[in-house]
Amino acid sequence: MTSARDAGGRRFTNVIFVGVTGSCGKTTTTKLAHAVLSAGRNCQFRINEPFIDKPPRRVREAILSVDAATRYYVYETAGSSPGIIAHQLQILRPQIGVVTTVGSDHRSTFRSLEATAKEKGTLVERLPPSGAAILNADDPLVAAMAARTSARVITYGLSPEADIRGSDIASRWPDRLSLNISHKGETVGVATRLLGEHWATSILAAIACGVACGLNLETCARAVACVEPVFGRYSIHGKEGGPAFVLDCVKAPYWTVPAALGFVAAASAPRKTVVFGTISDYSGGARRRYRKVAREALAVADRVVFVGPHSSHMTQLRQGEAGDKLFAFQTAYEASAFLAQPLLPGELIFIKGSLGADHLERIMLSQLETVVCWREHCRKVSSCLDCKSYREPTPPPLGVCHEVETC
Repeated sequence: MTSARDAGGRRFTNVIFVGVTGSCGKTTTTKLAHAVLSAGRNCQFRINEPFIDKPPRRVREAILSVDAATRYYVYETAGSSPGIIAHQLQILRPQIGVVTTVGSDHRSTFRSLEATAKEKGTLVERLPPSGAAILNADDPLVAAMAARTSARVITYGLSPEADIRGSDIASRWPDRLSLNISHKGETVGVATRLLGEHWATSILAAIACGVACGLNLETCARAVACVEPVFGRYSIHGKEGGPAFVLDCVKAPYWTVPAALGFVAAASAPRKTVVFGTISDYSGGARRRYRKVAREALAVADRVVFVGPHSSHMTQLRQGEAGDKLFAFQTAYEASAFLAQPLLPGELIFIKGSLGADHLERIMLSQLETVVCWREHCRKVSSCLDCKSYREPTPPPLGVCHEVETC
């Protein structure tokens, strides 16, 4: 494979750079690929910082961190608008490109799935002929990218034609995701630490990355089996004897809601509660979309809670027969206080929202430790645990602060 250069023009003859892109699953795929490649040689990785619009600078920082011991570098190549991926590739120059899925994230920018696929496909177009394009065989828009590259193509998915194929996928809470993975007549079973059948795509992509680099299937499978969920991406939290929280609170595009509700529907728990914050990237009016989500959630959960300005769309539904299962709160503080009592041991509380708008992780944190920041619309795009202001007392909005000791 060809070498890459850093920001200063120096040539890396010993490093294989891997770019990972797609509408969703990029961060988890990057983390999984790092685990797989680390099983072979020294590997570094860099995941995307959500909503940060200075990707070229981040690529330079990543390249400059490479040392003589590094054999692989896996980089999450995000692109929220046309041209951003190309700017990153001018610096990164990856030899391997991984594409996960094409979805309607950033719908207001790209306007169509085809336009999104065009941007994501920039990664495989820029690969050298000696490189490898790792493509999702189950996504027609991703699979079609094979025609856009001169690199070797390795496919993955549930399709019988996929080079790296998954089968017998199961993920029913409280059990974690398990699946069989096949390649060239060999099949291995994997019991992972992840939740949700949709993560099979990321696991297969990471293993395909390892196979492209010469690792055997068994080694790749052992590596992915040890990887814990990324915080906020179906991460699991709780204390013995209390409820279990599953957080999906980094982003909430409308097209990902069915997978979330499918996970809840399959779960086994004494009570199932779903909490929604801001849902993004949909066409039509918000009222219709939010009510549709509410009805679908009520069909699979014992309680459904909406938080934020769009919770007002629930008024009519709450006045009907759903009133004893459907709840609406303007602030995360109010929702947290509601969910705190009564606590039911073993209850599953699934939380889905958008990091930049909601910070619904505070609902979980308020049950497991003291939360002192209840600021609404803070617009910070890091999780509360990574925020420098997290430990600084900030009361909830005026009128709902009577229960906060810092008020």
